[in-house]
Amino acid sequence: MKTEWLEAFQMTAETKSLTKASELLHLTQPALSKQIKNLEHYLGTNVFHRSATGVALTPAGEIVYAQALQILSQLSDMQRQIDQLQGQVTFTLGSWPSVAMSYLPQHLALHPSANGPELKIKTAHTYVELMAGLEQHHYDGVLLDDRQIDHPYPSTHLYTEQFLLYFHREDERFAGCDDVRFDQIEAASFLSLPTDCDSTNILKAAFQERGATYAAASEMEFGSSVLGFIRAKLGIAILPEIFQDGLAPEIRTLPITGFDVKRELSLVTRNATHHQTLLDLIGHD
Repeated sequence: MKTEWLEAFQMTAETKSLTKASELLHLTQPALSKQIKNLEHYLGTNVFHRSATGVALTPAGEIVYAQALQILSQLSDMQRQIDQLQGQVTFTLGSWPSVAMSYLPQHLALHPSANGPELKIKTAHTYVELMAGLEQHHYDGVLLDDRQIDHPYPSTHLYTEQFLLYFHREDERFAGCDDVRFDQIEAASFLSLPTDCDSTNILKAAFQERGATYAAASEMEFGSSVLGFIRAKLGIAILPEIFQDGLAPEIRTLPITGFDVKRELSLVTRNATHHQTLLDLIGHD
């Protein structure tokens, strides 16, 4: 049995979709299907019920899923122990690009670790990708807002930030303003991060709570793209305040009154043993 068969099976079981699992694993759907077929041939049984709406675990698949989680976790721990024995201890941390560009460099600079484990940073653009990477053992920990995610992993809150309105300095609607009221912008269309981004989900829920609809004029994978469009006078956006770091001079921000909405950042790790180590590595007191 090959570990990639189990990884393909696990992702498909958790997303309940061959299409979604293939996207997250960066495989073609035929390649993913072949890995699952190989697993089923090896086991001598079907692990999924397949339908037009997706896939569901068979009774045998339920058993395989429970055991696959343990096997993949044990393999990861085995590799980590061997690395430690050879003096090659590396932790991989998954993060939003904005956090990797601002929060992490600042904290790592304030808390240098000359003799500690090596820390590798990898970025993803949606919480689905980050959590999938954690579950697939691609990351030892992830940084995200996990308040709306049901998961069994250790989690530590790191910081909380407000959402701000981002606009071009020549936008006459906000000239001379010290803030902007929510009712002034609730009917606007915004340049937006992806649907699966935690920021977008928080904004959608906050608008709905206030009897409004969060309308996306354009959806973009990268925060830098959103800011680029604003810089070109092509729209406005509501983004977390972390995006103010290194902001182009053409872009301004305003607090939004009547919109006390925050994003939280937490460290989520797969292994409780390594949780404090990762907190120490990123300089969290």
